[in-house]
Amino acid sequence: MRAFGCVRRGRPKQAAANDNVRKEGVRKEGARKEERDCGTAELQMKRAQLARGLDPAAAAHPLDLLLAKGWVSEAAHRAGWRYAALYRQAIGRTAVSYGRFYDGLVGTSGRSASGVASDEADRARNESRFRRAKRDLLRTGAATAAATERLVVFGCWPDWLLLPDGIARPDGRRVLAGLAALLASFSGHKA
Repeated sequence: MRAFGCVRRGRPKQAAANDNVRKEGVRKEGARKEERDCGTAELQMKRAQLARGLDPAAAAHPLDLLLAKGWVSEAAHRAGWRYAALYRQAIGRTAVSYGRFYDGLVGTSGRSASGVASDEADRARNESRFRRAKRDLLRTGAATAAATERLVVFGCWPDWLLLPDGIARPDGRRVLAGLAALLASFSGHKA
């Protein structure tokens, strides 16, 4: 067994639980066909409760739930995700993960999450885009920027999101204004 041969979600492939495929790719006798992992029963129930009649997959992130409820447009949703990605590239990770340590042991360090090596010009361009978007977001006000970043970047679930008229609440309006500012910022230049 090669301990760190192939990495899957920060774990060695051979040490992963429920690994029903041999090295040759032949399925073991009696192994079930791989199914999409929807999480534990408790997580599925929590997502269904958060979605309240909508697709429970939309309750994976607050930004997705905003889109599913129809409170933001698809373009504003994409702008939010783009800002979150630029934030992670410019500032750093927002969650602790040990996958990068395993990547270092395998020898894939220096690569981005997609596995493609990034050069200095790409990093500088992305940081410039992030700074421009951050500047435009801060122009809407510090409270608006903070509420938008809490929801978009850190995935914090605000109380108003679960209310039927939550978007009419002050923080809801702030997030809408922040997403509108991000959309305007990103629509001014190429992706």
